[in-house]
Amino acid sequence: MFVRTIQRQWQRIRHTLLALVVHPGQLTAEFRDGLRARSIPPWRLTFNVVTVFFLLSFVTDFGVANFPKEDPSGELAQAISVAAQRAKVDQVTFTERVDRRFNSIYTLLLTVSIASSAVVAWLTHLRRRHLWGVHFVFALHLLAFGFIVNLLYYIAMRVFGVSVTYSGQTSGVGGVLFAIGMLWQFGYVLLAFRRVYSDSWIGAGAKAAVMVVLGLIVANALAILAFLLAVEVSFRAG
Repeated sequence: MFVRTIQRQWQRIRHTLLALVVHPGQLTAEFRDGLRARSIPPWRLTFNVVTVFFLLSFVTDFGVANFPKEDPSGELAQAISVAAQRAKVDQVTFTERVDRRFNSIYTLLLTVSIASSAVVAWLTHLRRRHLWGVHFVFALHLLAFGFIVNLLYYIAMRVFGVSVTYSGQTSGVGGVLFAIGMLWQFGYVLLAFRRVYSDSWIGAGAKAAVMVVLGLIVANALAILAFLLAVEVSFRAG
């Protein structure tokens, strides 16, 4: 019995990850059609992918200490410096406090990203009359895939020796890696729209462009908001 349970769980994990990465929209289509026992539930899948992404931050360099380096305006670095001075602690210690709170705040704020993607899916498919649950599951699977792409993007930056700074990301190699990631996401969303909503190639392409651009804007805005909230909470908590 125990062995069979392990085998069934492994089959679900294998099917879920393979469908998520290789077959855009398949998991959402299965959810829509009632074939839900074959894969990991959407909320659990997305939460686990996000958790793994944060656990691998020591590999990706995705952390609060590096955020100011990615901000050419210098506002994030100034926010850390001012808050550390107000808290009367050194900047390194304060940054560690912020880092501990950032992950949980950012994870909670991801609900905004999921909601925005679900709304876009709904607004661009009003005639399809799908249940709201389908749009939200589509958004959940899209977010999970996006974190996988970001994980590979940051790892590729480390492999090619591109620093996690604004100048590094806008360099020749950094720009190419970013473009590959964006094109990969665009193609993924395009195929997912066609599989789930039966869109035409042109229609799916236009909707995918809107979804990817909006997703990038929302993701950056949420990361900055989570950073600023983590700084404020860390200061007030002492």
